[in-house]
Amino acid sequence: MRITFLLSSLWLSGGVLLVVDYANRLSERGHRVTLVTPGGTVDAAVQAKLAPTVTLIEGKLRLAQGARPWMLPLYVLDLVRAAPPSDVIVATHTPTTVPALLLRLLRKARYCAWLYMDYEEMFRQRALERWLLHHMPRHVDLIMPISQPLAAEVQRVTSVPVVVTGSGLARANAFRESSHLAHDDSTWRLLYVGDNRPRKGLREFLAAAALVYPQLPNLALVIVSKEPCTITSAVPHQVHIYPSDAALVALYRSCDAFVSCSWGEGLGYPPLEAMACGTPVILTDSTGVRDYARHEANCLLVPPRAPQAIANAILRLAHEPALAARLAAQGKATVAHYDWDAVIDRVEAALTSLVSSSR
Repeated sequence: MRITFLLSSLWLSGGVLLVVDYANRLSERGHRVTLVTPGGTVDAAVQAKLAPTVTLIEGKLRLAQGARPWMLPLYVLDLVRAAPPSDVIVATHTPTTVPALLLRLLRKARYCAWLYMDYEEMFRQRALERWLLHHMPRHVDLIMPISQPLAAEVQRVTSVPVVVTGSGLARANAFRESSHLAHDDSTWRLLYVGDNRPRKGLREFLAAAALVYPQLPNLALVIVSKEPCTITSAVPHQVHIYPSDAALVALYRSCDAFVSCSWGEGLGYPPLEAMACGTPVILTDSTGVRDYARHEANCLLVPPRAPQAIANAILRLAHEPALAARLAAQGKATVAHYDWDAVIDRVEAALTSLVSSSR
């Protein structure tokens, strides 16, 4: 099959890494896979993860920060011009549904699928994208959510076929066979992986840490961000900007617990990565994580935007080593279910069925 994925960018994010894995693994199975992204949006480190057999095409119009709304149709048309003829065009981030449907209308693509990763919280302040998220599911030919909770959400607004294709573990090679590594000092290290967008919960993480610190004076924070951020906290902390996969694995392995404070997620990869490394996990009930999060079985699950609840969970793990060990063991078992071969089997079956059907 000729399969083309439309992206809003090839900048580092969990969703982009997922598309890269889908593309690489479909290409390994003999499909002609192309990624199309706006001009000026390619991160060289992410591009290096693409298999040589995957074609990357950048649009000619460079995507500017803070682009005016009247320019958006120009970016849409630029992606339409750049995309090659395809059996299936796959929208990824919600705004790419517009050029994907245009490509089907113009017969440059036979079918339009949507790799469904987005959620309402992502577009709290963005009315256009929120409208697209609610209305576009009715117009594509196939929806492929990456988690069961997302499938339940989208099935409420469409009768289009929905096939949960799911995800393997992002950066699977880096995390495979990784195990927890005890550190040799007396600090109790708490890890956060994300960025400073409000919905990623960094503010709540710092607020929870401030509540914990008087009761856990050996607390030390390890904060990983994909972009520079300013941290103001009385709690001892270190900040790592865009570490390599190997460095990130080392951080997961050497911390005593991992906390995700996100307000919303399509799936949530950092908690799974922490589980893969044998690190006990605390995470907020942010929709997509319900695909794997089981309170007091493989994690501690707390409400979003609730620093006191997060702080209480941190203190439980710090003071109950048996609980931390049990959650870590069950977390490792959970990750085994996120197998890439099974994911790509489902993707291939769904796309083959779509292409072989008659409209």
